[in-house]
Amino acid sequence: MYKYSFLLVSLFFSASTFSQQFKNDSVKVFVDRSIDLIKSNAVDISNVDLIRKGLYNKAQNLDRVSEAAPLYAEVFELLGDYHGSLKYKGRSYGWNKDLATNNVYLKGKLKAQKSVVSKVIDKNIGYIRIPGNNDFAFKKVDSIANDITDHINNINSGKIKAWIIDLRVNTGGNMYPILLGLKEFIGTESTIFGGFRNSKGESSGKWEIKDGKMLIDGNELVRKVGLNNTIKKDTPIVILTSCYTASAGEITAIALIGRKNTFVVGEPTADYTTAVQGFSINADAGLNLSTDYVVDRNLKIYKSNIKPDFEILGGDHLEDLKKDKKIMKALEILRHKS
Repeated sequence: MYKYSFLLVSLFFSASTFSQQFKNDSVKVFVDRSIDLIKSNAVDISNVDLIRKGLYNKAQNLDRVSEAAPLYAEVFELLGDYHGSLKYKGRSYGWNKDLATNNVYLKGKLKAQKSVVSKVIDKNIGYIRIPGNNDFAFKKVDSIANDITDHINNINSGKIKAWIIDLRVNTGGNMYPILLGLKEFIGTESTIFGGFRNSKGESSGKWEIKDGKMLIDGNELVRKVGLNNTIKKDTPIVILTSCYTASAGEITAIALIGRKNTFVVGEPTADYTTAVQGFSINADAGLNLSTDYVVDRNLKIYKSNIKPDFEILGGDHLEDLKKDKKIMKALEILRHKS
């Protein structure tokens, strides 16, 4: 059902006919299969010939496949893909690109911020902070989505005029339950609110609200907990981001971007705005490759991170939101819109 889960897909690829001699044939087979996978599936293959040349030159004299695995850190750098990695016998080899910015305060909060937080600010602003999750096996979709909805219900009333959706500590995970939990914010009428585009710019996935139902690639997502009070159409929303907002956190922001009266405040995000799929090389190894770019409801393609409408670097204060500079900016915006 879920196209973009991190499952390994067993595929057969023929070995390359590249004529260079290898000390160990197993190493050559491994390299050739990985290159075939990259060429067939990676969202950006502009450097595939350079990747082939580099792997052949560095791997031809190796004695065993395990010695080739570390070479893939450079492969993913040449792919411009730090969302993906080579998985070999339980270890990962990828490109550890530095974040564009650093936020020491929030970095220290990431491990502790594992639960949804909701409250009312200034008597009429709903605030909900949604962290990342580790539901890569899709076992907690219901519980995560229902938890988000419960928090919305706990503070939503006729007095709430606008919302702040805080994704600053959302480092990623499974996007489906987060989108499902926020369904009524994303849209209530029929609308396509995002999707994916492959390396040729072709649609490879569609997210939509249709007849009040949320559909991801044609599959309906159903939430067991409903809203006690409706979210009015075009209710003003501010999305808060940080340099640690990544993957599913970024996708959640993109699903809301383009909605009327919606603004992004904070820091440029971590730049994990690709769909990743897994492909088997052999019994011991596989490649997680970025295969598609994310697009928003206005068909803007995100080949890099999300740039906020109002950039606020640092100034975070999760313990006392009244001292939080990003919250202050959000309230300033919402007071003019609500």
